[in-house]
Amino acid sequence: MKIILLEPYGYCAGVARAINIAKEAKQNNKNKEVVILGMLVHNQDALLELEKEGIKTIYHKDKNLIDLIDEVPQNSIVILTAHGHAKDIEIKLNKLGIEFIDATCPFVTSSFKLIKSATDNNHDVLYIGKANHPESNAALSLSNKVHLIDVSNPVFNCEDKSPFVINQTTFSKQEVSKITDQIISKYNAATIHPGTCDASTRRQNALLSLPKDVELIYIVGGTNSNNTRTLAKIAEENYPLTKVLTIQNASNINKKDLLGLNCVAISSGASTPKHISEEIKLTIEQLLN
Repeated sequence: MKIILLEPYGYCAGVARAINIAKEAKQNNKNKEVVILGMLVHNQDALLELEKEGIKTIYHKDKNLIDLIDEVPQNSIVILTAHGHAKDIEIKLNKLGIEFIDATCPFVTSSFKLIKSATDNNHDVLYIGKANHPESNAALSLSNKVHLIDVSNPVFNCEDKSPFVINQTTFSKQEVSKITDQIISKYNAATIHPGTCDASTRRQNALLSLPKDVELIYIVGGTNSNNTRTLAKIAEENYPLTKVLTIQNASNINKKDLLGLNCVAISSGASTPKHISEEIKLTIEQLLN
């Protein structure tokens, strides 16, 4: 059997930076608790590895981050996630005297600066994103002139005839272009800024370059990872005759799915640890031998 491990795999630069920030904070503050407010990255294996080093995650899917601050132990150092955060998070942490470190991905920060520049110049911003995703929530918190265009139900409603349009960093260019085409048809003076980060684009392009006779594609990533979901959607749309399975790690592999196949591919989200993808490839080889 041919097994294709698509590159790049392992952490993207933004995720690697966030994880290193958390680890360094713990190493430099051994007598303090270091906690992550929210999911530092959307991958459970990555968070478990941090937990083994004594770095806890404070997260609950039914609670917002501003309320979760109340669960931060005294004399802790808080790490803010790679996805960005609303400014009221920093305001509350400062008010309570809680030390924090911002681990926002630099590409996300650049995106937010563009949004702020547009609103400062009196433009509305149409932000193509996923409702309640931390990056979208952070973008919306920048100004009341930022309007979410939810990919699941895109509705355009702003008075600005020349809005600034940007998207969440983890979406596919194909997905975004469909919506921007609709926006331009309504606001022909709109300014479109490509917002998908390079790490997501490279993974998406690698997936699209697979041979058409690939019979099974594993998409590896966390259940909350939007860039992982995007990869799965790309695979399903572009390889309609191919079985596409989303898994978190090697323990999710079923030998029955591999029997009789000649070509299997492995694609992974930007927050999937490198060793997880390598273990999946090794597991497939061992199961077939």
